[in-house]
Amino acid sequence: MKSISFSKGIEKDININISHGYYKEFSKRYASKYGTLMIIDSNLKNHLNTGSGNNIFYVKGGNETKYFDKYLELCKVMVEGSYSNLVVIGGGSLIDMAGYVFHTLDFPKGTFTVMPTTLSSMIYLPVSGEFYLDMNYTKNFLKVSGYPDLVYIDPYFCKFLDKKDMKKQFFLGYILGILFDNNFASLSLKYSKNFIRLDLEDYLYSAVKFVLSLYSNDLPFPGTKLMKYIADTSVKADFVQNESLSFAFLVYLSFKFGYIHEKNFQEIFENIRSFEDLKSSKIQNIKAKVNNVPIREILLKEDGFVDLLLNFGELKDLLLEFKSLLRGV
Repeated sequence: MKSISFSKGIEKDININISHGYYKEFSKRYASKYGTLMIIDSNLKNHLNTGSGNNIFYVKGGNETKYFDKYLELCKVMVEGSYSNLVVIGGGSLIDMAGYVFHTLDFPKGTFTVMPTTLSSMIYLPVSGEFYLDMNYTKNFLKVSGYPDLVYIDPYFCKFLDKKDMKKQFFLGYILGILFDNNFASLSLKYSKNFIRLDLEDYLYSAVKFVLSLYSNDLPFPGTKLMKYIADTSVKADFVQNESLSFAFLVYLSFKFGYIHEKNFQEIFENIRSFEDLKSSKIQNIKAKVNNVPIREILLKEDGFVDLLLNFGELKDLLLEFKSLLRGV
């Protein structure tokens, strides 16, 4: 098992463990544990052999997981069962909903433990300090601050993922490679095309270290802050597709602002297109009401990246240029 301790100063210390096949020991540890509620993606019910203990609550993962009525349902289960500890085994949406419950309910809090089960949720770790719910048919409309206490990453769960979707999710690793290690970016591109000699445990260990490097410096995952203003915000929107779109725009801005050369921009842009058909992406116009509200984002440099506050008013014309670029690809 590979272990990493992540500290958010006086806010939180989080233990992150990566091990293939750990889910069996994990399940035994928490199944029927007094005071602990286990929330599990119902799609995994037949793979975990956890049975139907009194402390196990199955929820179907996916876009509808973060609806407000699902949140209220889980709150009721948590309160009526007098649980103090919460364990979630599932993808990003289920983790978001569980985190929102744990950090909004007023109850005697114990520990919040997370085991992500999709490649994207393993890379895009739930340690940014924020959990989200959907509302009014809008994705991530509600936000609460908080962190898990423990994170267990088991690549075993990737065997149950749709292989086409899984290959697309390596895009998140590609972004981290562009920021920190070009060899890791190349490896992510390779894995997005085939799984020959795929070593997920080592791959995820590197990805986690890169993500934690961002979060330890209070930096956002590139594109996620800008995403809500230019991408599809409906509850059925695809996260990786929106991330591809917003990161592509950040790469375009990096070129237009003079941080990277045109050759580098063209190469990265073509690689992004190999993950996602950007031409079919829905791009929203930056709304006038946010013209003067700066947002913190990351732009690329030839030898790394730069942390900037972007002014939406200055980006309007560049977004129009970017749209024209996508229509012409």
